[in-house]
Amino acid sequence: METINKKLKTKDILGYTIGSIGDSTSYNFILSFLSFFMTTVAGVSPAVAGTIISIAIAWDAITDPIIGYIVDNSRSSKGKRRPWILRSVVPLGASMVLLFLKVDFPAAQKNLYYLILVLVFWTAYTAFNIPYYSFGSVLTDVDSERVKLAAFREILGYVGIFCASSVPTFIVGKMVASGFSDANSWFTVGVITAVISVITISLMWWMTKGKEPIEEVAETEKMNIKGFFVQVWSLMKMKPYVLVILCALLTNVYMTLFNSSLMYYVTYNMGLAETQASLMFTAMNIVSIVFIPFVTKGVEIFSKSKVYVGCAIFSGSIMILTMFTGIPNIAMGCVYVVLVGVGTCAYWMCIFNFLYDVVDYDEFQRGKKRDGIIMSYYSFLLKLGGSVAAAVQGILLEQSGFDPTLAMQGENALNMIKIMFTILPGVCLFGAGVVMAVTPLKDKRMSALRAALEKKRLGESYSVEGFKELLDNQQ
Repeated sequence: METINKKLKTKDILGYTIGSIGDSTSYNFILSFLSFFMTTVAGVSPAVAGTIISIAIAWDAITDPIIGYIVDNSRSSKGKRRPWILRSVVPLGASMVLLFLKVDFPAAQKNLYYLILVLVFWTAYTAFNIPYYSFGSVLTDVDSERVKLAAFREILGYVGIFCASSVPTFIVGKMVASGFSDANSWFTVGVITAVISVITISLMWWMTKGKEPIEEVAETEKMNIKGFFVQVWSLMKMKPYVLVILCALLTNVYMTLFNSSLMYYVTYNMGLAETQASLMFTAMNIVSIVFIPFVTKGVEIFSKSKVYVGCAIFSGSIMILTMFTGIPNIAMGCVYVVLVGVGTCAYWMCIFNFLYDVVDYDEFQRGKKRDGIIMSYYSFLLKLGGSVAAAVQGILLEQSGFDPTLAMQGENALNMIKIMFTILPGVCLFGAGVVMAVTPLKDKRMSALRAALEKKRLGESYSVEGFKELLDNQQ
């Protein structure tokens, strides 16, 4: 097998990372607003909406490792990953549009309509997301280049988050103020975000032509159910990987609760409109982009694990403290989401490099690259966290007496919204930082392992000096 290219050209980085706009736009738009749309516009009860989202994300989580296994063992002259990305585009865009269409069906049929469409969305998203992020592991195996790739991907990812959060709330606010209905306003932003997602993912597919190692096709094996479960079990016995996916699980519970509770908090606890929520989303996105160079420099000076742990614990602590201090006005709301965004930025800057470390560590031991199933099982736990959080949010809202038909909510409902926007996500993010503090895959050890791995790929002799402890404690 040929060695992976080391130095990435700017056009190659941009060609790959532009897909992050579509990824972030589609993911964050659905994650942030689907529950709010279903309960306040489409007329679905909070408990049912939470159940629909929970079932869909659980379904998506189940399909993640299956698609990862299929991608790892795909046989195509065009590569393992890009064909799957292309197949996902149309169903992804179509489901985004139809999910934000208000339908006048009886309750049971309406619930089924949104359930089917959200299942289609998450299936299509997985078919894109798994091969897209595993693609990054074969573009380069140099840690500094991977950090650079992560920086570009993060910047463009925040462009996607801006398109998924600030733009929709601003447009909805303006359209409603101009006399359009809530239903027409949300359908319009559904179309806009779908178009952005489809165009940027299609561009990524076109601009990465010829960038996959074709020799990987020879490494595929015959797919079967037993082989799938054997691979999954082997991953779950790998301590470094378990720590990464536990971190992802906790972080996605935090992100689901925080992002989906923001609109509830701004609307009901602060008594503000969608345009004010847009200000908070914009502040978080802009500062997160500005913070990227500092994270990159911090990783260079210290290490990615130290930077992530510090940022996660910091932002988690801010959320916990805010439960007791409150958010008195829109200015303090912007400060709050900016400080929380520090932890989010560090997570997205570092998490895939943590996973690429696991890919290299696993390849050194097994002699085969399993980036597809490694990325997919991470995604499985990520979405499991989102599924649990969505279900919990719906139940808590229902139990607190939340009534979407009321402009003013009761004290119990307001307090529950506050908890879901502050202390609950804060504890989860704080815990994620603590988990990654004990990872054995430190940067210096991984640099030594990658040097040995390159020699191993070429059939040359190598030394385990500098990372022997990883092999001694591999379980």
